[in-house]
Amino acid sequence: MRITFFEYLQLLSFFTALFCYKGLRHFKILAFIPLLFSTCVTEITAGNLINFGITRNHFVFNYYILVSTPLNLYIIYNMLDLKGVSRIIYSTISFLVILFTVLNFMLLQGSTIFNTYSLIISMLVFSLLSVMVLIKLFNNDESDIELHKHPYFWISAATLLFSAGALILLGLQQFIEAEKIQIGKMNLYRVIMPVLIVVMYSSYIYAFILCRKLNKSS
Repeated sequence: MRITFFEYLQLLSFFTALFCYKGLRHFKILAFIPLLFSTCVTEITAGNLINFGITRNHFVFNYYILVSTPLNLYIIYNMLDLKGVSRIIYSTISFLVILFTVLNFMLLQGSTIFNTYSLIISMLVFSLLSVMVLIKLFNNDESDIELHKHPYFWISAATLLFSAGALILLGLQQFIEAEKIQIGKMNLYRVIMPVLIVVMYSSYIYAFILCRKLNKSS
């Protein structure tokens, strides 16, 4: 079985979430545990399918998008802590995003071709919602937690950076391939995405540790 550095990082973030279980529960982000578990299973499975003679692993990531999209939306929903009309609007948008993801999987791009439409829509929505979380944190004068010590800050900032970066790279993917844009003889996508992955999962790990520390101090 082959496990890459990035998959070790994802496994570390999953086990950190388990270790900081009570802290995650206190901050209402326990959904990170099934999310990270599905991430680890997906990445390791997709990377080792070649051992079974399966060369195309797109279907694994398509199933992952179906699972991870509602979990991510639920996590952000808890971080925003919306009420009244805002909650209804958020629930409606979430339902539409999930519905599109399912319909794209079943009817449009299908289960075998990588569901780029679903990924682009979800990355766009996650980017905008992460900005909303950051704005809420900046405007919250009642919180006793400093901004740079708040788990939501690190989670939303990392999610924003990754989602926006992935969205831009996916949008420019054909142009990058056509123009053969490279850094050190490597495709731009393969250079930038690993950096975004490291930043995101490292930020998640730090955020989970903050959850544990802040929960203990409270």
